[in-house]
Amino acid sequence: MIKFGVIGLGDIAQKAYLPVYSSMKNVEFHFYTRNQEKLRSIGGQYRFDHLHTDFESLVESGIVGAFVHSATASHEEIVQRLLNRGIHVFVDKPITDHFEGAKRLVEFAEEKGLILMTGFNRRYAPSYLKLKEVANPNMVIVQKNRKGLPGEPRIFIFDDFIHVVDTLRYLFPHPIEELLVNGRMEGETLYHVVIQFISNGATAVGIMNRDNGTNEEVAQVMGPMEKRTVSNVSQLMISKDMENIEVRGSDWESTLRKRGFEQMVADFIQAVQTNSLPMISAADALETHEICEKIIAKLTE
Repeated sequence: MIKFGVIGLGDIAQKAYLPVYSSMKNVEFHFYTRNQEKLRSIGGQYRFDHLHTDFESLVESGIVGAFVHSATASHEEIVQRLLNRGIHVFVDKPITDHFEGAKRLVEFAEEKGLILMTGFNRRYAPSYLKLKEVANPNMVIVQKNRKGLPGEPRIFIFDDFIHVVDTLRYLFPHPIEELLVNGRMEGETLYHVVIQFISNGATAVGIMNRDNGTNEEVAQVMGPMEKRTVSNVSQLMISKDMENIEVRGSDWESTLRKRGFEQMVADFIQAVQTNSLPMISAADALETHEICEKIIAKLTE
């Protein structure tokens, strides 16, 4: 049975990934954290048997791939150690919170012939796949807003706004000829950011307001024949000829499937098993990180 490691068992791992891992068959998961109490608790909750508090023990268990869910600050060191040992890596966004660090890891993985995949789950969400069906899109707008959460620019952009940047890139089928950036900075704190991708005859707009009255996420793709809108990653509306049609998914479909996590995990595992590329290549994800670095430079210049 193929073996995968899981590093880091924090909030995101517990909400988005452990339920997926617990439901998968024909895969043996090995879990690593130095927090013994958390390891025992999660092992008991999900009946996971392969628990490690030592990194070497995890690597020597025979894992061929690893899912990294630790804090962003630890990503570079952990991903490098795994790649050094010949282990394929899936890492939560961002790879690192500096473009140069991410670039070094991507180039090293490519040199070693290893997969380095970044967790941009929206690319797998069924509703966002429906947005890709709009013919000849001329405008894309993606906004992800939060209530009362302004922050330091690098954390704001790389830990949160990066989802908006990547989703824009995914939905916007045109070459980016110009990047425009505006934001509200007060001292060292960023309250909101607005970016535009300019292409010949088409525009993409990305928005994040972390001084908003509510948490919300909306993606819109507009073309000459129709407009499609997805709210909070799962609710699809098709607008055409003054008519709005709500497209409902199955009531039995899990939230994690609606948000793309199940499909994303399966894609990485299949890529490792078949020695093929996942849907999100390392080079593709790196372009998103490069744009994020440019946004920070423009905001702080």
